[in-house]
Amino acid sequence: MNLIRGFLWTLVAVMTLQGYLHADEYGSASMIGGMALTMMAWQEKMGSAARSWISSTPAFVGIPRVIVEAALKETALHPGIQVVPKLRQTLATHQRVWDAFREEEIRWLLDHADLVGAVQSDPDGRVIWTAWHDRLNYTATVLLSVKAGVCRLRVLDPVACDQVDRDIAVYERERKAAAVAVAAWNDVMRIGRVYSAEAWLKAIQRPANHTEFAAVRKSLARLHDVERVTDLRIVETLGMIRNITVGGPWHRRLLQSLLKGEMWAACMEHVRLREGRVRELMYSAGVQDMVNSHERIMNASLRVVSAEERRKVQEWFGEMTVYAWFLPDELPSLVRRCVGQDVGDCTRIGPTEIVALTEREVKRTRIMGKEVQRLLIGMWNAVPVVVVLFVMELVLACIPLRTGTYGQKTFVLRLDGPQVP
Repeated sequence: MNLIRGFLWTLVAVMTLQGYLHADEYGSASMIGGMALTMMAWQEKMGSAARSWISSTPAFVGIPRVIVEAALKETALHPGIQVVPKLRQTLATHQRVWDAFREEEIRWLLDHADLVGAVQSDPDGRVIWTAWHDRLNYTATVLLSVKAGVCRLRVLDPVACDQVDRDIAVYERERKAAAVAVAAWNDVMRIGRVYSAEAWLKAIQRPANHTEFAAVRKSLARLHDVERVTDLRIVETLGMIRNITVGGPWHRRLLQSLLKGEMWAACMEHVRLREGRVRELMYSAGVQDMVNSHERIMNASLRVVSAEERRKVQEWFGEMTVYAWFLPDELPSLVRRCVGQDVGDCTRIGPTEIVALTEREVKRTRIMGKEVQRLLIGMWNAVPVVVVLFVMELVLACIPLRTGTYGQKTFVLRLDGPQVP
């Protein structure tokens, strides 16, 4: 009996050690999950076959299972690259947000073009910007005439010469101010370019409410994480822009239009900066190394297959690029083995099974990084033998035994059976 106990406890220790060393396999196994996965894979293949009758474009590109498993094992050795799919999804989100704001900016450009056309066509609107052109021409003409009358001999009439110098300085300042205003108006009238509303008001010498401008600038800075055009902060900023006051009606309309353009440009700049930070994270995660490895392995795989099979191999590598996998060096040999067959471990699998294998590999990596969880899995692996031990001890405890001595022999008397010497 002691030998049986020793054998069973040894078996418990062996099974616990086996479960501890292979915790990644035991911890990721699931019968229900496997059955569900099989059903989903069948449904995916049947749906793809049905769609192939309607369209010649395949629903997905099947990849041999052994290639997927090899790529997942190699990717598990580079933990940083596992965040690349999430970063790509974030980049796609930023791109959609940028496109939405770009559409709003284009809509603003069309409205601003209509406003500029109205300013150029309407008599009242034309006056506010042609006046600066007239002033520039007038000051330039007067300045030339004043410079022509400069005194030759200052010692003969110093007072007149000083007055001429002062007139030249005054008209020179007016000419520069008019030139700045004309340049600002030209920038505002130029379609397709966002110009600073505050710089425009300063150039045309129109008084601006600094408090209102400071509130608008503060509101634009709050748009650093905006993700949709209907954001409440954008609505509030548009309300501030509509309530801002300056000069006449044409100045006000132009000011509001310029501020709207600045707002959409600020939103797009914030999105661009966020996208730049995500791309920096991708480079730090080793994306460039992954791309170089992908190209090297693909070129080596294409050299080991025939010309007719290259198209199929290129489709495999194009599909693997989407999943951001590190490819092992032995992949060309796997490609050469599976390019001509579709059975066994070379069976083509679709996105459903690939996602399931990816999740299982991630789960395995997570399990292997936790010693306590590996120990618990090992102990759970030995539970059947422990149950056998428990049942055996329970049975022995329930059977009553009596021992006695008769002469030189020891016997065991069982209450429910004959005496056994």
